[in-house]
Amino acid sequence: MALKRGIVELVDYDSNWDNEYRKEEELLRRVLKNRIKEIHHIGSTSIPGLKAKPIIDILIVIDSLNEISEIEEILKKYNYENRGQHGVSDRYFFAKGSEEARSHYLHFVEPKSDTYYNQVYFKKYLLEHPKYLKEYCELKEKLALKYANERPKYTKGKNDFITNIVKLAKKEYDNEIRQ
Repeated sequence: MALKRGIVELVDYDSNWDNEYRKEEELLRRVLKNRIKEIHHIGSTSIPGLKAKPIIDILIVIDSLNEISEIEEILKKYNYENRGQHGVSDRYFFAKGSEEARSHYLHFVEPKSDTYYNQVYFKKYLLEHPKYLKEYCELKEKLALKYANERPKYTKGKNDFITNIVKLAKKEYDNEIRQ
């Protein structure tokens, strides 16, 4: 389970991804201790039936993004690289593995940040709305064929769909989740 940086290669859902997430969650809880307020398996590897790049995405809620320097020092020992905010102002992004074999991505956010809600809403909505899950899978397959060696274009091609799903999810879940 890993993928070269910049490459788009989708594989069928693998139930072992949940086990891989749990192993990494255990490691992260052990080394980051009480810094972790919440931790979630996110992204396509967290959604049964969805094709995905074989990289585990993990959302980690911490009290403040000001803790990132300390967290970075800890995670360096476990082959994680701080990739900065990576275009998202309320998140820090870490990649595990070499450029040739990325295996995990960490997304550090503060409680109740927009990125936190967007990730939680998106996953929940796809899990509860099979029609949109199917549409997303088809879109990803189409984009992966078109942009196999251009991951930024692949990612950009999904943006409108993701934004639309998050808007629908906010309407449905805001009262339930934002309490």
